[in-house]
Amino acid sequence: MASGIRGKAIPNENTPNEDTLVITSRSFNFADLLALVAGEVSERTALVCGDERLSYAELVRRVGNLAATLDHRGLRAGDTFALHCGNCVEYLIGFFAACRLGVLPFNVNYRYVEAELEYLYANAKTAAALVGHEFLPRVRGLSCCPRIVIAVGEGVGEEDTGFGAALRAGANLPAPARVPRSDDALIIYTGGTTGMPKGVVWSHHDMLLASLGGGGFFSRKGPIAAPEEIIERVRESPPLVTFPVAPLMHGAALWAALSSIFAGHTIVLAAERGFDPLGVLELCARERVNILVIVGDGMGRPLADALAANVGRWSLETLVHVGSGGAVFSQAVQQSLRNSLPRLHTSSSLGTTESGTLGAGTGEGGGLMRFAPRADIHVLVEESRFAAAGETGVLARSGPLPQGYFGDAERTARTFVTLDGKRLAITGDSARLEADGSVTVLGRGSTCINTGGEKVFPEEVEQVLKLHPAVFDALVVGVPDPRWGERVVALVSLRYGEPVDKESLREHCRTLVADYKVPRALIFVAEVQRTNTGKPDYGWARETALGVGL
Repeated sequence: MASGIRGKAIPNENTPNEDTLVITSRSFNFADLLALVAGEVSERTALVCGDERLSYAELVRRVGNLAATLDHRGLRAGDTFALHCGNCVEYLIGFFAACRLGVLPFNVNYRYVEAELEYLYANAKTAAALVGHEFLPRVRGLSCCPRIVIAVGEGVGEEDTGFGAALRAGANLPAPARVPRSDDALIIYTGGTTGMPKGVVWSHHDMLLASLGGGGFFSRKGPIAAPEEIIERVRESPPLVTFPVAPLMHGAALWAALSSIFAGHTIVLAAERGFDPLGVLELCARERVNILVIVGDGMGRPLADALAANVGRWSLETLVHVGSGGAVFSQAVQQSLRNSLPRLHTSSSLGTTESGTLGAGTGEGGGLMRFAPRADIHVLVEESRFAAAGETGVLARSGPLPQGYFGDAERTARTFVTLDGKRLAITGDSARLEADGSVTVLGRGSTCINTGGEKVFPEEVEQVLKLHPAVFDALVVGVPDPRWGERVVALVSLRYGEPVDKESLREHCRTLVADYKVPRALIFVAEVQRTNTGKPDYGWARETALGVGL
């Protein structure tokens, strides 16, 4: 970012707050940081995916070649570049090549159908795209098909439009001029809970601070204050191996990968689509993974069950940490993982595409998570004032934040507000400010159930249900009730061979939560549906509950 941005450094905190720092010295972007890291650990393996293994030196070489080709074909700073493929080394090469040019890379959910892709490509004003071979017909059929398309995958390597051809052409082209810009940025499209996807625009500088620990997640020295300091952080961090399980098209997986790359770690990616717990554990053992990054119980529970059912099958002595973000990672599932791997540490982190990573909190004191007092975490009441102690409102964050939604000033104004001179991102999570200044996160506000005037947060009840030994998974929703407004309904999938009656499940809940939170109806289902990253599908749960005529 531009030199001379005001700020100061503070001692190491995993989550920098608004008083933390800004990065001074020369202008930089993520491609510059990658080059600095590669200069320090050039021969270390940077990426592993399927049969491909790239060193940091090779990664930087390919980034440079692709950037040269894109520059030669007319891609310019400020253009947008779609990353429309599954997990592969080409995804991150494309990401960094765009950064190298000052182009805005953005993610495309490869599960989208034509109507969604038509909207997304048009909304992003897409100038170029890196496209998996299986998605090429769909992209080429768009009315807004970008002028530059580079294909990835089987059968396209020798074509003029193929990734391999682009790398070969770039090797014979001059390196593009690097013009320092203060507004180098990227876009992360998020589906949210309603409507079409929204593109959240982050500057590289602010994302580094808000989502990537300022380059200091793995260092005692904490966030960097100048780009060159990334070299010291790499020297201090052990050569760990990190495995983000979710597809890179999701922000949490990209953040995990970038955080580790800027520490000089090795990134392992699963090339196969879908989530296979046995395959994940096989890969952890083969690549001697140290850090596994998952998305909540949707991934954590199958992993825990696979470990319990296959004692001693995998050599996992190197696996020391499982971290989760993006969905509830219940204490019951965390404990189950630790039971199988006693040396394992687990953590649950909160964050949104609009706020960045808020970091890991504790599970103490009720609710989903509690954060110690921090200058960048706030509770707003009616989005018009800061909460007093004991009040409940909506969770918000200040400090380094996105610029807003791409091409959508109206939505930007609703999500990013200024109060008492602080610019804030409203997360949509309900939270309570405690007497000691700590903040308890209660649950997603959009899923909150109002039953007889009492608020019930589904995530709290789901965690309680999953503490029962017969319960494999659960989602909780509200359905209309003529007397109470809404009633609490739970959709529950049971473990094989663990029969349980509904009243005993309700009695279990009564020992842990107030009676008004206990599900008035329980629906047993073969499988609780979740998204491909393990997030709860509350739309499906609500439709199912309504469909049985409750």
